[in-house]
Amino acid sequence: MASLKVRDVAARLNVSEKTVYKWLAQGFIPATKLGRTWVITEEALEAVLATPGPGPAAPAPSTIAPYPARPAEAARVTATEQELDTLGRINAIAEGAIRTGIEAVLLPRSGSDETKRAIGKALEEARGEVLLHGIGLREFFGDMDYTPVLRRMVNEDRHVSVRALLVHPLSDFARARAVAEIGAQFVDESSFRAGPLFGDSWRSLNVISSLRRAARECRNASIDVRLADHWPSVYLFMTESCCFVETYHFGHPAAGPDGSSIDGLVPILKLSADAPYYRLLRSHFDYVWSGTNPYISVQTLEEVAETIKISI
Repeated sequence: MASLKVRDVAARLNVSEKTVYKWLAQGFIPATKLGRTWVITEEALEAVLATPGPGPAAPAPSTIAPYPARPAEAARVTATEQELDTLGRINAIAEGAIRTGIEAVLLPRSGSDETKRAIGKALEEARGEVLLHGIGLREFFGDMDYTPVLRRMVNEDRHVSVRALLVHPLSDFARARAVAEIGAQFVDESSFRAGPLFGDSWRSLNVISSLRRAARECRNASIDVRLADHWPSVYLFMTESCCFVETYHFGHPAAGPDGSSIDGLVPILKLSADAPYYRLLRSHFDYVWSGTNPYISVQTLEEVAETIKISI
C-alpha cells in the first residue's frame, strides 16, 4: 500500500499544496492524519481521479468536487480507510513502546519456546549483576531451562553476580498460592508440605545450595539468595542491559483443569536498561531485598534451610 506525500498529490492533480491541504481538511481526498502528517494512499488518490465529474480524469482545481463514488469505488475507499486505521493503531503502539523503553512484547512463558529462548540468550550473554525475582523460579533453580546456564557461569567462573529473591516456602503467601492453585485442602500442614509448590521450593533450595557451594571456589562468579514472605507482584529477570518482567496474578484459566498453573500465562515485556520501568523494578527489588520493611519478613538461605530441614 503506497503512501504519497502532499506535494506528490499536488503534482498529480496539478494544483498547489495549499489546495491539497484544503481538500484533505474538507474530506474531498480520503486520508488519515497521524499527528501533523497526512497519510494518503495511491488507492485513495486513484479513487478521487476516477470519481465522475464535469472534467478530465486528472481534473483541474475548479473541477474537483465531492461527487458520490460508485459502489465498487466506495468499497475500495472504505477498505483503504480500514487499513489506515489499523496502520494508525500499530503506529501508536510502536511509538508508545519506544517512548517507554519497551523493546519487545513476548508470548507467555507457558508453552512459548520463543520466549524461553529469548530469556535464555539474555542470561547466557549476561555479565555483571543478574537479578531474579519470583516464587520458586524452577526454570533457574530446577532441572529445566536455564539451570545449565547458571551452572556454566559458575564452572567457568564468569564475572557474574546473581542475586535471587524467592518466596519463603512456608510463608503465608506460599500457602495462599497453594490454595488458589490447587484447592482449600492444602490449608492442612501435611497436605501443604506434600503439595507441588512446597516441593518445587524444596528442589530449588537444594539446587541453589549446590550452586553456592561451587561458587565459593570462584573468584568472579557469586550467587546469593534471600526468601521473603510477601506477594512478589512480578516475575523478574534483570541483567545490566535488559529486563524481562511478567505480572503475577491469582487468575485461573476458565477451562483449566484443577492444578493448572496460574503463572506464565500473560505476556512478558522486555525492557531496555534506560527505561523508567526498568529503574522502578530495580528499586523494588533492592527495597524488598534489604528487609527494611517491618511487614515483609526476609530471611537468608541458611535461616530457611534450618526451618524446613535441608542441608546446605
